[in-house]
Amino acid sequence: MAQPRPKGRTSGRVLAPGKVYFDYGPSSIVVMADKDGEPLTDLCRRAFDVIDASLAEIAAALSWLRRCPAQIPAGQLSGLPRRMLEAALVVGEPTLTPMAAVAGCVSDAVADWLFAQGASRVIANNGGDVALRLAPGTSAKIGLMTSLWAGQVDQAVTIKAEDGIGGVATSGLGGRSLTRGVARGVSAFARRCILADALATHLANCSYIPSDQVLTMKAGEVDPNSDIGDLAVVVDVGRLDHKLTKQALRQVEREARRQKEKGNLIAACARVQDDSLNFEMPAEACAPDGQE
Repeated sequence: MAQPRPKGRTSGRVLAPGKVYFDYGPSSIVVMADKDGEPLTDLCRRAFDVIDASLAEIAAALSWLRRCPAQIPAGQLSGLPRRMLEAALVVGEPTLTPMAAVAGCVSDAVADWLFAQGASRVIANNGGDVALRLAPGTSAKIGLMTSLWAGQVDQAVTIKAEDGIGGVATSGLGGRSLTRGVARGVSAFARRCILADALATHLANCSYIPSDQVLTMKAGEVDPNSDIGDLAVVVDVGRLDHKLTKQALRQVEREARRQKEKGNLIAACARVQDDSLNFEMPAEACAPDGQE
């Protein structure tokens, strides 16, 4: 969900050459860029203006972005808010609001700008929703949390420019946003981060399993500001039978396959307690050997 924009400005904190961290109120964004291996630290610091402008544009349309797509009049939105709406529409889930793509939208805006300035490799990580822009012949390694509940990076994925992946996003129990499913983590890989963000939210929701071990509440009771206030969300999950965890993953896989056939999804991975799913993920790309 978009948050109020903080007062003041920040030039960011340099973590390493070509890697800058922006603590922007409730948002935490790490920006990385280089050109042919040469770090572009100053360019990364200038990306703050893109973050600031993007959040301002989104905040101005917030009252519409919190609604289901069917409730938003045609032509009402433009610019970044319009792209968020389009991502929700492409996924095709009527209850998915454009807010499901907000973090990915900002990541894309930053990555697009850096790439347009001449960077040959860009990584914009907005709290785990990662936009990538890779020139031909380049690659990037990113870390994944297969369990947001655990809160630790436990996989590393190497993405090549030729893979066509421009965004990776993760959703599930224990994440920054509410979820309607039981998956501890679902990561979606797509051509844009805005689409990966919406897909990750949707696929995580698809993991819901009715069980006396699954506690749900109305989203509005958990967070009065939720954009899905009338819908039930999962707030706690006890120990699930292996049969149920497998069923949850089958539901995610079924929808992942459908989204791939539609041309939305490139790959996905998911985890429900001790069981996991790799959908179209090359085995060599999932070694837990660190993070870029």
